[in-house]
Amino acid sequence: MGIPTLPAIAVGMVSGIATGAFNGLLVTRLRLPPFIVTLGTWNIFFALVIFFTGSQSIRSSDIEINAPLLHFWGERINLGGFVFTYGAFLMIGIFVFLWFLLNKTAWGRHVYAIGDDKDAAELSGIRTDRMLVSIYAVAGLVVAIGAWVSIGRVGSVSPTSFYEGNLDSITAVVIGGTSLFGGRGTIIGSLFGALIVGVFSSGLSIAGLDVLWQRFALGCLIIIAVGIDQWIRKVSN
Repeated sequence: MGIPTLPAIAVGMVSGIATGAFNGLLVTRLRLPPFIVTLGTWNIFFALVIFFTGSQSIRSSDIEINAPLLHFWGERINLGGFVFTYGAFLMIGIFVFLWFLLNKTAWGRHVYAIGDDKDAAELSGIRTDRMLVSIYAVAGLVVAIGAWVSIGRVGSVSPTSFYEGNLDSITAVVIGGTSLFGGRGTIIGSLFGALIVGVFSSGLSIAGLDVLWQRFALGCLIIIAVGIDQWIRKVSN
């Protein structure tokens, strides 16, 4: 569309924040179940992306010529004989920043309080609806950053790239100790959960397992993770 790279990236970040905040407003204003809201808007946003792009992909060679900055997070660097991408350092930076927010700020304490008991948090003076919208907005921003990183990872831009990433992310955070019912979990646990899922998926791929059975195995892992979460919740109560 002729938009310079930096403004285009900025539009992407703002779009992520806006869609996240939109989810938050649906949850807080209409009192809809969060899982149903995000599941519904996931499909709505995906359909809009397909409509807007016409299901067309942008080739890596075209990006390299017209917008090489989009490939930045996929560029590699050699440190001590190990090869890393800049995206790996960005991931660590995001986790450190979110750890600080959740553990060292009032905002983070409010996040845990709302997850544990929203009504009690509201009675204690926390503006729960505003907080929830901000949480969803932050989540949307992280997704937008992830979309930029994914361009560097795969090289091209496709409207269907990482469409199934939601299941992987749910599995990662549950394995990392975050409760699906709120109030329990750490950002460090989510990091290790993501690493476990990544190693698990990569291992199956390296072993030559068919993609169909890789998804089967991941589905089993999700059920096991949720079962463990339920068991921990029952024991802790």
